[in-house]
Amino acid sequence: MSALSKHFDRAMAGVGCQEILHPGRSCLAFNGANFIGTIRSNASFFVPIALLRLLMLAHHRQTLSGAIVRQAIGELGAMMVNGMLVANCWTGTFCAVSRLTGRIHDNYSVSLAPLLGTFAMLLMPAYVKTTHAKAVFVANLECWIKSRPSRLVAALRKSRTFGTLCFMLLSAGIVQLAGSANRQSEFWFIAPLKPRADAGAGAGCCLHADTCTQYVMKGLRTYLAFSTVLELARRTIVTFGQLRLSPGERLKSLVRLRYRLILFLTLYNSTYRLFTCLLARARSKAAKEHGNVTAGFVSGLWYALYPNYNIFNLAVSTFCQVFWNSTMERYTNSPIVRVLAAVPLAPIVWSVSMCYVTYSRAYYPWAMSRFAHKFIDLCSNYASRTASENFARRFLVAC
Repeated sequence: MSALSKHFDRAMAGVGCQEILHPGRSCLAFNGANFIGTIRSNASFFVPIALLRLLMLAHHRQTLSGAIVRQAIGELGAMMVNGMLVANCWTGTFCAVSRLTGRIHDNYSVSLAPLLGTFAMLLMPAYVKTTHAKAVFVANLECWIKSRPSRLVAALRKSRTFGTLCFMLLSAGIVQLAGSANRQSEFWFIAPLKPRADAGAGAGCCLHADTCTQYVMKGLRTYLAFSTVLELARRTIVTFGQLRLSPGERLKSLVRLRYRLILFLTLYNSTYRLFTCLLARARSKAAKEHGNVTAGFVSGLWYALYPNYNIFNLAVSTFCQVFWNSTMERYTNSPIVRVLAAVPLAPIVWSVSMCYVTYSRAYYPWAMSRFAHKFIDLCSNYASRTASENFARRFLVAC
């Protein structure tokens, strides 16, 4: 599968968009019907995400107001428009290039066809820009790792020990950079404390205002409740989307939570809090520079409890973000940094990532995550699945 692109011209000789993308239908009929279909399919994908977003906003602000509901609805609309533009730009460009040039091109037809549609991300709300760019980047990173032909990469990818060690290093780097930054850092499961006026009121040498026991237990309770509620919400949306289930099957589905994920997040956060307190007391001062690194590294050991591509790749993307933010903040007076700070990085990451997603769907479908499969297939109204299957048939004949 990794060498399919080498046989592209031979496999696609005399083949047009109708044979690959819309068998039995004209380009106009297909693209018209597919546009209507993407409205429904994008809604089925993004409505559950919007409901989770609404839940998180209400949890963060400790209220459910009309402003929060309007924000969630606005972001849902933006997500659907964004997804529809990418999907329909891809199918429309695929057909247009095939008709105008008389053939299907390896690079443009497969990889670059959705490019123009991705530019709509420049107009999206900040939440959509950051979350979508990060989600697709994380999914692509998983696909890239799985699709490498190297035996060494394959062995390291399957090694829980190596993965845990890398996560521990990433964890240490994230909390160190986030703790030293002045502005708010990217979301992570650990939020390093910064010096404040009331710090130490009940904790002596620590940076928190409560006692050490209260500080640790608060983190444990918060992440246990937060991760459990999110998992329950996820399972509820999944369960009630399966209309044919009996009441008994629905109940079994509801309790099918990712318990190890809940335990990992709870222990990861509370262990970090515990070690920062222990290190501060051992030094009789809140040495955040060393305490964050050590505590972040040690708490990352819990990754072995739930080794997961999404968690690992999220750590990679978060580390890159906090490193970038830290660098921009540190060299804020540099002319080069000021120019780079004005570059819309999230839309650029999104555009490149979406081109890689369409490439992966054609050549590495076996290496893509379930999220990536669901994302590109649903948002394109399953046009990507049709194209991928027809590509595969042509390659099998050619090879």
